[in-house]
Amino acid sequence: MVEQIKSQKLFIWAPVIVVLISSFSSFVFSTFFQEWAWIAVAFFYWGSIFAFLYFFTTKEERKKWFSKTTGHVGWKIGTVVVGLIPLPILLMNTHLLKESILITVFWLAFAIINPFFEEGFWRGFLLDKLPFHSKLHKVLYSTVLFILSHPLLWGIFSIANRNYQVFISLFIMSLVWSYAYYRMQSLRWVIFSHFLVDIGNLAVFTFLNLYVPPHF
Repeated sequence: MVEQIKSQKLFIWAPVIVVLISSFSSFVFSTFFQEWAWIAVAFFYWGSIFAFLYFFTTKEERKKWFSKTTGHVGWKIGTVVVGLIPLPILLMNTHLLKESILITVFWLAFAIINPFFEEGFWRGFLLDKLPFHSKLHKVLYSTVLFILSHPLLWGIFSIANRNYQVFISLFIMSLVWSYAYYRMQSLRWVIFSHFLVDIGNLAVFTFLNLYVPPHF
């Protein structure tokens, strides 16, 4: 019973720990490398997430995240629609892709890798493990900390990640992704949607402040 209570407390604290470790790395590395600190921050962020997923989930639980989807096809459509929200950013700034092959490669690599870590943690791990009785409470807790992670990690050096419009988009995306996971019992389409978002919002270009929202 005592061990169960300790585990429950750890699951509640898990996102806070991940954010604190990653935010500290962002503060330290940005002091020396400015915007290019994003590479080190990504490794600390993904590394802390990997630790929780490896030590506190089973292979069966992780396999379930990639199982065949269930539920109404509308949830698949909904996740794709949400993934296309930032597409106009990409379409209006395609010139950035031609300016540096290296950054474009980083952008594609980040968009492919990041959704597996973030969705595995913020949706799969937390929604499965949080000890709250209500699904709504789990979703809101995960969503709030997911939103806060952006200014506290990337926002230390990335102007775009301090933009209130990003917070609104993240709120909508997180709600849809969370309930899509519950309905479909799989992260397949959620991860694909997240991939579309990281492609559309020019993630690495925003980290390097090569893309900054117009009103800034």
